[in-house]
Amino acid sequence: MSPSAEEAAQALRAIDAIKARAAGFQDYQAESNQLILWGSAHIIGFVLTALLPDFILLIWFTVIALALALGVFMAVHADTGIPGIGWRYLALIGAIIVFYVGMTILMQPITAEQSALISPMFVSTLYVLRGVQFRSRYILIGVLVVILCLAGYLLLLPYFWWWMAFSYGGTFLVFGLWLRRH
Repeated sequence: MSPSAEEAAQALRAIDAIKARAAGFQDYQAESNQLILWGSAHIIGFVLTALLPDFILLIWFTVIALALALGVFMAVHADTGIPGIGWRYLALIGAIIVFYVGMTILMQPITAEQSALISPMFVSTLYVLRGVQFRSRYILIGVLVVILCLAGYLLLLPYFWWWMAFSYGGTFLVFGLWLRRH
């Protein structure tokens, strides 16, 4: 006996739900590696900034360049099925860098600590937007990073660079490990 039209439609909806869930797992797997990479890069960058503040530009230029190269490699070699992922990745990171440089120039004079908050605030906004549109777990990443970074600036300014290593880099690292399991 053939299935009814309603049974067939129900089966197709179940298949679509399984496909969406599987796509979400693949997205989380790919994103977890990027979160671990960039979390580690920011931990290294902020710790080195705390230890060697006179070399802040050299530190961050080196850290970002190395993380960007490794991130592109990881994105291109991930099994995402997204055509042109390499240039898309570069465009996204490039947009964040251009936003950061533009805001730093426009908002002069600002302290190094204030400047260091520009990227985390922007990236957190991107995670919240991505979470609203696609995967709700990303909302938690964005909201937590904003709260922790602002709290550190407002309450822990003498320990700011160490706090940023924990709050920005550490949050990305922990969430990367968490998403890897899900």
